Amino acid sequence: MAEFVEHYALVRWPVVAAFVLATIIVARRLTGRVAPGHRVDAAADSAHLLMCLVMLAMLIFPAATHPLAVRGVLTALTVAFAILLAERVVVLRAQAAAGPDGVLALGYHTVAAAAMLYAMAGHGGGHTVSGPAWPALALAALFALDALLALGTVGHGPRPHRFVHPAGAHPLSSALIPHVVMDIGTAFMLIAAIGR
Repeated sequence: MAEFVEHYALVRWPVVAAFVLATIIVARRLTGRVAPGHRVDAAADSAHLLMCLVMLAMLIFPAATHPLAVRGVLTALTVAFAILLAERVVVLRAQAAAGPDGVLALGYHTVAAAAMLYAMAGHGGGHTVSGPAWPALALAALFALDALLALGTVGHGPRPHRFVHPAGAHPLSSALIPHVVMDIGTAFMLIAAIGR
């Protein structure tokens, strides 16, 4: 993947800039700097921050980023997010009045970390959709579709699909940008895994 990332600098640096912006926004959310009425989920925002930092390390230092170390970090993140997700599901079942927001957010991060781990593990090395590349293409399409759906919620009020970090009644929140950046970054990484 390092060769792909280094070769496509015109794509790489805008993605880096987007992840830097997302990191700043998530850090501000974690320090309580959000607009009135916007909700902050510390676990989900912390998950976003960790994922952004891992993606930045892989994009800024592709040659220096050791694949085994990255796989180890992504495995740890996937397991940690899955444990947090299981805990949220148990709490949700115990408190019927609670909404599914935390479950959706942590479910998203679990899938995103697992998809990045899948890409780093060397899957999707084929160049045809009918071959081993189809799972990576399907996951990339899923993340791209989620980004489009999230952007489609802006200015239209509450909808059945609310981006993974729901932010109360206001449809445009500080959670939208990191979510869309994570979608696009994960799709980019999956496509990079196919292109190597």
